[in-house]
Amino acid sequence: MQILDPKHPFFKPAWRRWLTVLLPAAWGLVELSNNAVGWAIAFFAAAGYAAYELLIMYDRRIAENSLPSEAEERDQD
Repeated sequence: MQILDPKHPFFKPAWRRWLTVLLPAAWGLVELSNNAVGWAIAFFAAAGYAAYELLIMYDRRIAENSLPSEAEERDQD
C-alpha cells in the first residue's frame, strides 16, 4: 500500500513536492512548541516519509518509468 503516489500528475511541479514536505514539518514545530511531543513526532514522521518519497526517490522513479522496457524495444524492431 502506498500513501503518497509520486507518479501522480499533482506532484510533477517541484514546489508542490516541497510544500507537501514542509507543511507537516512546520506543523510539527508548532506541536513541539506547545509541548505536544506525540503529535510533533507524528508530523515529523509524515514529513520524513514525504521527503523520502517525493524528494529523494522521485527523480529515480520518474527516470525508471521513462525508460522503455525490453518488450517495447523488441516490438519496435
